[in-house]
Amino acid sequence: MSNKKFDFFRRVEELPSRLYVIFAVAILVVHIAICTYSDASPAVTGLILLLIYGAASLAIFLFSRRQLRLYQIESDASDEQSNSVIYAFRNSLRIPYAVVTESGKIITVNTAMRTAAGIWDTVFNTDISALCHCPMEEILQNALSDEQEPEVDEFGAEIPNQATPKKCVVSIGDQKFQIECHPLRSKGKVFYILVFHDVTQLLSITEQHHNQLTAVGYIVLDNLDEIAQYVQVSYQSEAREVETLLKNWVEQMGGMLREYERNKYIVLFSRQMLSACIKNKFEILDVIREVTIGEDNMPITISMGVAVTGETLAQRERDALVALDMALQRGGDQVVLKNETGNYFFGGRIKSQQKRLRGHSRIIAGRLCSMISGSSNVIVMGHSNPDFDSIGACIGIAALCLHLGVDVKIVTDTECDNFHACTTRLVELSAYKNMFIDGVEGLAKSSFGTLLIVVDANNFSILEAPEIAENSFKTVVIDHHIKKQEFAHEPQLSYIDPSASSACELVSEILEQILPAGTLRKEEANILMAGIMVDTKNFTRTVGTRTFAAALYLRGAGASPEYARTFFEEPFEDYRAEAQFGSEARIYREQIAITSIEGRTSSNCRIAAAKAADRLLTVRQVNAAFALIRMGNMVHISARSNGTINVQLILEKIGGGGHFDMAGAAIPESELQDAEQQLIGAIDEYFEDISSTHKES
Repeated sequence: MSNKKFDFFRRVEELPSRLYVIFAVAILVVHIAICTYSDASPAVTGLILLLIYGAASLAIFLFSRRQLRLYQIESDASDEQSNSVIYAFRNSLRIPYAVVTESGKIITVNTAMRTAAGIWDTVFNTDISALCHCPMEEILQNALSDEQEPEVDEFGAEIPNQATPKKCVVSIGDQKFQIECHPLRSKGKVFYILVFHDVTQLLSITEQHHNQLTAVGYIVLDNLDEIAQYVQVSYQSEAREVETLLKNWVEQMGGMLREYERNKYIVLFSRQMLSACIKNKFEILDVIREVTIGEDNMPITISMGVAVTGETLAQRERDALVALDMALQRGGDQVVLKNETGNYFFGGRIKSQQKRLRGHSRIIAGRLCSMISGSSNVIVMGHSNPDFDSIGACIGIAALCLHLGVDVKIVTDTECDNFHACTTRLVELSAYKNMFIDGVEGLAKSSFGTLLIVVDANNFSILEAPEIAENSFKTVVIDHHIKKQEFAHEPQLSYIDPSASSACELVSEILEQILPAGTLRKEEANILMAGIMVDTKNFTRTVGTRTFAAALYLRGAGASPEYARTFFEEPFEDYRAEAQFGSEARIYREQIAITSIEGRTSSNCRIAAAKAADRLLTVRQVNAAFALIRMGNMVHISARSNGTINVQLILEKIGGGGHFDMAGAAIPESELQDAEQQLIGAIDEYFEDISSTHKES
C-alpha cells in the first residue's frame, strides 16, 4: 500500500463531500448545545443554522469546482506536453540509447538505436549483446570504472606514462560507439540507460594520425669495405644494386630515401609502413643479403636504426642515430627499432667480421690517455664473477694508468679462484700490492674528479660494484659484448666492438699505441694473453687478424702461452661436473645439443658449463650447444655455436645476451626443468622467425 501512487485529482474531487459531512455534524452539535444550555426556540435556532449550513455548502461547492477545473486544465496540458517530449525523445533524438535491466535485458530503445543496429522488430527482453556484441558485465566494468588503461605499442608492450580512462567502445554495423552508462532506480529495481556516442570519425582520425607519424631511419652498408679487402674486386656494381633495392623498398612504402654519404642513407616513411615492416620482420635484410661479392659469394649486409619516439623529427633523428650505433655495435646485419617502450631487434643472422682499423684504435687510445691524465684518480672495474678476460683487461688499464702516473685501483673479487690462479706472481710486485679493493672501498675513493673505466661489460647491473657506476661523474666503457640496451647515463667514452675476440684484445691494442717498448711487464702480458686465450678457446674461435696482432704484441712483451695455459687448470670436481654434463646431453631439432645438471654453489660450476657447451660443439652435426646448471635459485645457461646459429638472439628472448656464437643467460627463481622449457621455447621461436621470413620472401 505504501507504494500506491498518490492521485491528487481524486482527492480534490472527494474533498467537498467530506466537508459537507463535517460541517453538518458541527451544525448539529451547535444546535444541541444551544437548545440545552439556553431558552432559545429550537425551531428558530434550527432554521437559522440550516440557512448558515446551506450558504456555507454553496460556497464550498463553488470554490472546489473552480479549483478542480484549474487542476484539470493543468493536468491535461502537462500530459500533452509529456507525451510530446517522450515522443520526441524516443523518435527524434539522434543519439542512440537503450534502457536495460541489471542483467542486460532490453526494456526499450529509441529510433536512432534501431537505425544504427538495423533492427525494426521488437527487441523487448532481448540481451543487449545482441545489438552491440558486448556483454553487460563488460559494459559495466568499463563504463563505470575510473581505472586508467595503459596504451600499447605494435608489440603489445605498455607505453610508460601513457594511460587513459577505461572506455567501452563497441561496433554496431560499420560504426563504432562509446557507451556511456547511467544507473537509475525505480520501485526498488536497478535499471541502466546506455547512451551510445558515435566515435567512428574520432577513432578514424586518431588512427590516421598514428599511421601517418613519420619514422626516421639511418641505413649503412656495414661490410663492403671489409669484404673488398678479401675478395680483391670492385664492389661498385654491387653497391648500386643494393641502392636500387633500397630505393624500390622505400618507394613501395611511400617513403623517401636520400644518400648523405657514400653507402649511407637516411630514410623517412610512415608508421603504418613501419608496422608492415615489423610484421614481415624487415625482410629487406634478407633481400640485401642475397647480393654477393666475389667467387666465394660473400653476402652484403646492412645495418639500420629506426626511431618513432619524441614529438619532433629532430628527436627521432637523434634516436635513429643511437639505434644505428647499437645495430653496428651488435655486429651489423640487423635493424634496431626504438619506440616508446624500448628497443627491438630484427635480423642479426650473419656473423660479424672484424672491421676495426688501426687508426680508430689510435684515436680511442689518445682520448683515453687524455681523460686519465685529467683525472685525480682512476677506478677500474669488470663484471662480477670475473673471468680471465675481465681480470686481464682491468690489469691492462691499470698498467696504462701507472705509466701515466695516475693513482689507480681495481675493484674485483679477490676471493674467486680465477683471481688467485692468474695473479699469484702479479701481487708480488710493489705496484700491485695494494691495487685490488672491494666495492665499499671503491665507493669511498670515488669523487668528482674520479674516472671510472668499465671493461668487459656494458650492462652496469652485472658489474662488481654497480653502485660505483651509478654515482660516477666520468665513465669509460671498453667492451666486446653486444650492447643490448642504452646507457642510463651516456659514458664520456664508449669503445664497444663485438667483432673483437675479447676485451683483452681491445686493451692490448690501446697499450700498443701508448706504451713504449719494454714498458709492459711480463706478469701483466701473461694475464692479458690468458684473457684472449680463454675467449678464443686457444685461438680457435672468433679470431681475426687483429687478434693475432694483439697476441704478437703481448708475446713480444714476454707473455708465454704455455704459462698462461696453466691458469686454466681445473680441480677434479669440475672435471667430474663436465663429465656429468656429457652424460645428460640430448639432441634437439637434429642439430642442437642441450644438457643440464644440478650444480654446487661454486662459481667454477659455471665455467664447467661453458666448457661442456664447447665440448658438445665437437659432436658431429651439432651446430649449437646449451649447458644449463642450477646454482641455488639461479639457473645459468652457457651457449656456444659454430657460426650457423645465432645463440645470442636465442638467449636474448629469455633475458640473456652475448655474441653470435657465444652467449649466456641467468634465470632467477627457476627450477631446472622450467628453465629448460623456456630455452626450448626460445629455440622454437628463433627457427619459426627464420622459416616465416623465408616463406614471406
